[in-house]
Amino acid sequence: MFDYSSASTLNAVFSPENLIMLASMAVVNLVLMNYLGRKFMQIIQQSGYVYADYVKWVRRRDNVYVTRLYMIVMLSVLAYLVFSIALSFANVNYVAPIAFVFYGLFAFLYIRSDLKRKSKHPLAFTARLLRVYITYSVLFFVFGMALLVLCALLGYYIKENDILFRVRYCVICVSPLMVPPFTAAANFINSPAERANNKKYIEKCRLALAERNDLIKIGITGSYGKTSVKEILSTILSEKYNVLATPLSYNTPLGIARAVKMLNDSHDVFIAEMGARHEGDIKELSDIVRPDYAVINGIIEHHMDTFSSLEQIVKTKFEIVDGMDGGTLVLTADNEQTLSMVNAFENVKTVVAGLDLSAKPHVYATDIEVGAEGSEFTLNVGEKSRRCSTCLLGEHNISNVTLAAAVADALGMTIDEICAGIARVKPIKHRLESSVNDAGVTIIDDSYNSNVSGTKAAVKVLAGFCGRKIVVTPGMVELGRMEDRENFDLGRRLAAVADYVILVDNRGAFKIRDGLLTEGFPLEKIFMAKNLGEAVAHFKKISKKGDVVLFENDLPDKFS
Repeated sequence: MFDYSSASTLNAVFSPENLIMLASMAVVNLVLMNYLGRKFMQIIQQSGYVYADYVKWVRRRDNVYVTRLYMIVMLSVLAYLVFSIALSFANVNYVAPIAFVFYGLFAFLYIRSDLKRKSKHPLAFTARLLRVYITYSVLFFVFGMALLVLCALLGYYIKENDILFRVRYCVICVSPLMVPPFTAAANFINSPAERANNKKYIEKCRLALAERNDLIKIGITGSYGKTSVKEILSTILSEKYNVLATPLSYNTPLGIARAVKMLNDSHDVFIAEMGARHEGDIKELSDIVRPDYAVINGIIEHHMDTFSSLEQIVKTKFEIVDGMDGGTLVLTADNEQTLSMVNAFENVKTVVAGLDLSAKPHVYATDIEVGAEGSEFTLNVGEKSRRCSTCLLGEHNISNVTLAAAVADALGMTIDEICAGIARVKPIKHRLESSVNDAGVTIIDDSYNSNVSGTKAAVKVLAGFCGRKIVVTPGMVELGRMEDRENFDLGRRLAAVADYVILVDNRGAFKIRDGLLTEGFPLEKIFMAKNLGEAVAHFKKISKKGDVVLFENDLPDKFS
């Protein structure tokens, strides 16, 4: 067997046998780093491969994943040094591969514990992620191999110092610290090719939509309610048309492009949800779709980590008009920011819909009755009115219904057809979706809501239920400087409605607790859970038949 501590000549350092062993160590290191990098790959994927969002997560002061990497390095270096020095007294020469085992052991223990943690949104091995992983792997192999060869070469020059000679390979233990930057670097290296590939994909989507002159194209945006309006509108229009809507929350250029792949000649209507995190995002989406009809729901201060002001958000949302050549713009009457732009555009017909009658909406609802089973109201379209019912919870959802009804009216549907469609609307997934579990507990799933307006509506809906009321929430994020204040205010609102509150460990959760306590809410009725799994387990432990639990906002893993 080759003496791995031998460095009597440069030929010995660079001998094939030695290089093969170093390469084997580099491969083992690469495998470990691939597993250690899973969480970081998950976060960069959830960040939409946006460097700034990923770095913000990495630099969080409470980032336990980065802290664990430092712990692996410190423990591994310490064990490596102690074991290597101990071996020197035993006159054992095979220090490098033997001491390397300790480094691998600590990394393995970390990987084992991490694999047991359940992710809310597991890592999706898409083609793009696999390409990032390949680049990441190449970087780590080159890094590991170069570091080990340098250590071997160093051994030639320090072979007279027995201790330094034996511990020189411990520098490989710093590899975990390179996981965060190498993840970012792999994404950065791939970005130009990914952008070019995405551009071709999106351009193909744009041309496919442009070629369909017979297709009615509808765009929906706003700070909240986009998905709800989309689902409601899709159901109403399906009374008369064959409709294709972007699935789930596919509200990015690539999301819309994926939806367009499902488009065929039988479709009469295409509905695109349009989301934005930066100025110019809606313009890009509107230029792709070129909507004939557009809907703008309420605009509030949201995603304030990427937007500088409310005015910038308003400007961004109204970029949807840039892609319109005439057509109809439907605005909500129930939001001051949206309504402020009602007379701003001459090239489109503007229609107002909602519940605020002072805005003189063309489509509105009156005689509203909301309850735990749904809502009833009178739908007014111009001079016509009909009594309607829906299983959707909350008055805010009736506002969403009026927006969808306004588009249907503009498309020539009768009020009877519109009401028939409203009656067929099903609960919208994870948006105040109500169900009763086997234990007789009513579950209100509002886990996809994370904005101020939505939480206010959810608390109002919860107040309308009978029984002991339990709330499970981590609070709200991406509100910039407003975040602490809004979570504190949420706590104060919950104090007036809830009987028991389970808070999922997050910065916002502590502010909610402060708000609860300010209003005199009993401390013993507040449970601070380490994660969502512990929160659910505690809820199951304390809940009983007749209880009502509201799951408000299930944060993505990058916020946990």
